Amino acid sequence: MAGVSIEELGLRFVRVCAEEYWGSCLFPILFLCGILWSLFYHKKQTARIFLCYALSLALTVYNPLFVKYVIPKMNFEDEYYRFFWILPVIPGIAYYAVRIICSRKKTAGKIVAALLMAAIIVCSGTPMQGIAQNFTAAENLYKVPDELRSVCSVIHGDGKKENPRVVFDIGLNFTARQYDASLFLVLNRDAVLYRAGSGVIKVNSEKASYQRQKAIMDVVYYNEDVDKDIFCDALIAAKTDYLVVSVLNLKHDYLKEVGCIPIAQTEEYVVYRFDWEEKK
Repeated sequence: MAGVSIEELGLRFVRVCAEEYWGSCLFPILFLCGILWSLFYHKKQTARIFLCYALSLALTVYNPLFVKYVIPKMNFEDEYYRFFWILPVIPGIAYYAVRIICSRKKTAGKIVAALLMAAIIVCSGTPMQGIAQNFTAAENLYKVPDELRSVCSVIHGDGKKENPRVVFDIGLNFTARQYDASLFLVLNRDAVLYRAGSGVIKVNSEKASYQRQKAIMDVVYYNEDVDKDIFCDALIAAKTDYLVVSVLNLKHDYLKEVGCIPIAQTEEYVVYRFDWEEKK
């Protein structure tokens, strides 16, 4: 998590990460209240799975002592916040809310309890405008840009490879495999974020694999001048089959000169084929 360090915070690291992750959302407190209600008030139907989950996590990945001495050795400090995903807060709240409603014997009591639970959940959550800015509805059922579906269709329709290796424009690179897992990304996430200036991602910039990716990104993402032989060698070494480049990119003539063949154009992207095997 950016700006949060075990070395600086010590035993406070877990608490600070939790505060950064959950923000003003009170769902974890509701989850804990549900466990306590089940244990001390409605003992006959204690949800053991939620209790065991919470106890196991409290003794391990949410334990400040465990985290302070174990997480740094695993080199997992920047990704530690992901452990908060595995706490079943949302399913737990839904389960306990239904349990509380069903515990009322009369219909009127159930209605009141349902309204009360709904009000508590709404008031303790975080409004959408506090999370997403300029929110727009998904373009399709797959929750990815329609342009991505179009270029993937072009790639699979053009070649016979089951798992083509593709250089995607930065606008599609992070979502491409969410839609089509058969594609291999030439530019990995950490390299893209590091080249973009992220201060969180750690990459060995001297490694040949990063230097290859950087040469490709310099041209495809940043319109920089790169020696054609260096760029071509980078594509060959990365076994690049296709490139998906923004129509606004200034290097289309350059790409054609190094052997990239335009095979299709959508509203926002040009799809190039690169026969790296013939150029080896």
